[in-house]
Amino acid sequence: MNGFIDEVCTQGYLLREVGDYYRTSGAGQIDRIVGEYRKKGMKRVIFTGMGSSLYAVDSVRSYLTGHGILALSFSSFELSRFQFGQVDESTLIVAVSQSGNSMEVVELAEKAKKITTVVGVYNNEGCVLETLADIPLQIRAGKEVSITSKTYELTMLILNILAHRLTGELDDSFWKEVEEAADWAENWLGRWEENSRPMYEFAQGVSLFDLLANNTSLATARQLSLAYREGLHNSTAVWECADYAHGQYHSAKMAGEYLAQMFFPVLEEGTKEMKMFRFILEHGGKVMVYTTSKLREQERVFTVKLPRLRDTLMPLVESIAAETMLGMLFGPDWVKDH
Repeated sequence: MNGFIDEVCTQGYLLREVGDYYRTSGAGQIDRIVGEYRKKGMKRVIFTGMGSSLYAVDSVRSYLTGHGILALSFSSFELSRFQFGQVDESTLIVAVSQSGNSMEVVELAEKAKKITTVVGVYNNEGCVLETLADIPLQIRAGKEVSITSKTYELTMLILNILAHRLTGELDDSFWKEVEEAADWAENWLGRWEENSRPMYEFAQGVSLFDLLANNTSLATARQLSLAYREGLHNSTAVWECADYAHGQYHSAKMAGEYLAQMFFPVLEEGTKEMKMFRFILEHGGKVMVYTTSKLREQERVFTVKLPRLRDTLMPLVESIAAETMLGMLFGPDWVKDH
C-alpha cells in the first residue's frame, strides 16, 4: 500500500515481542527503576518528551495518580526552561525520545541527571539519551522511516509496564490483557484492507476531521492528529469532550464535510459524550465511534468495535484501527515528504 501502512502492519507482532522482552530478560531494567524510586523515597514521576513522545504519557498518567503516585507531564522544552523548579531529588524523571537525540530532551536530561534519577526511553541504539540516562529502556521497534506509528505503540506499552510495576499491579491479569491486545492487533492487521475499506468510504467528502477523546484515549487522538497533519496536511484538531462541548461543536454545522472521530471505550446515555454525539448527527455531520459499547445502526454513524481492555491499554487497539484507515486515506502512492 504505502510505507506508513507497511510499518503500522508490524505492530501486532512487535507488541508481543516487546511485551515478552520486558516480561523476561528486560524485566531487570524495570525493576531497577522501581528500586530507585523506593530506595530514594521518591514522591512523584515527571514524564517528559516532545511531540508524540509526550502524547504517549496520556495512556498512564491518570492511572498512576489514581493509585497514589503523583504523575506530571511537561514538554521537555517547558520543563527545562520554565518548570525546572519541579525537579528535585524526590522526583523520578522519565524522558522519552524515539530518536533519542531530540535537542530539548537531551538538554533536559543533562540538567536533571545532576539532581535525580533519569530514565531514558528511546528507540535508536547509540543515541545521546542512551548515554545520558541513568536507566535506559529501549523501545526495540527496529528502524522507523515513516510517520511515527510502531514506536509510538511500543512506547505506550513500555510506559504501561513501568506504571503497573510501580503500583504493584504488573501481574498475570495485566499480561493477559497485553496478549489480548496483541492478538486483536494481529487479527485486525491481517485483514487491514478489508477492515479499513468501509471506514475509508465513510470518510469520503470530509474536509475537517475532529478527534474527540477523554483520559487515556487522548493519547490516541493526539498522536493521530499529528499523523493527519504530517500525512494529509489536514487541519485536524483534538478535543477533550467536555471542552469540545464549550463551543467547538459548532464545526459540526459543516454537515457532510465534517467527521468527528470519537475515542470512547464506553459510550453511555445521559453523558456529555452522548450529547455531543447527537448534536453532530442533528446538524448533518458524521461520527466514527471507536468503542466497546453496542450502538444501534443509524445514518452517518460508523462504529469501530474494539475489545474491552483496561483503560491504559485501550490506546493500543484504538491507534491501530485508526491508523489503517488513515493510511488508506493517504493513498497507494503516498510518500513521506519531510
